Amino acid sequence: MPKASAEFPEDEFDVVGSTRPRSPHRAPKSLARRIVPFVVAIILGPLLAYVIVTAISTGSLPGQGGDEPTTQTTGDTVTPSVEPDDEDETETETTDEEPSPEESESETTDEETTQDEPDADPDQSTRVMVLNSTSTAGLAGRGREALEAAGWTNVATGNFSGTLPGSTVFYGEDDPVLEASARAVAEELGIETVELDAEQASDPITVVLEADFEP
Repeated sequence: MPKASAEFPEDEFDVVGSTRPRSPHRAPKSLARRIVPFVVAIILGPLLAYVIVTAISTGSLPGQGGDEPTTQTTGDTVTPSVEPDDEDETETETTDEEPSPEESESETTDEETTQDEPDADPDQSTRVMVLNSTSTAGLAGRGREALEAAGWTNVATGNFSGTLPGSTVFYGEDDPVLEASARAVAEELGIETVELDAEQASDPITVVLEADFEP
């Protein structure tokens, strides 16, 4: 069989064994393009790890704020600014304004003791007039005997014209010693009522005995 005549000049594909199949041509990667991914991984890896650890430990991402107190800068001094706790303030105010029941009771007891008990000692030389306001004879005398037995040295007796709700000891002046003496007389005779009354007290201390008096 005759060979085909060559209409075209020979090239590299006409030489047997001179070439081999080749893939499409791709340029080789540069050194910079091969190194960049590793550099990015080295930089972003620790940064990403820091963000994750911070979010887990604080409960919020960096830059989003949290429960940490803010700071206020004045000149060269940095002062932390912490919001006050409303519950603590309310508790403090309540504690300051409301005293305990024991303290209130103690104050009331002290006031009553101060009012009921004079600071002076009784003077048993004070003149005491014992008046009988009942029809029972000798009632004033028995009162005088009880006082003299207790150490009172200036006691007189008489009759009272009128009627009182109960036996009463009157003293005529607003004097601590005189008040103390009148209360001592009342205690000795078992009389509960002691009054400051200059009109009823004909003597420094005047005792009016009614039917409730028991010598």
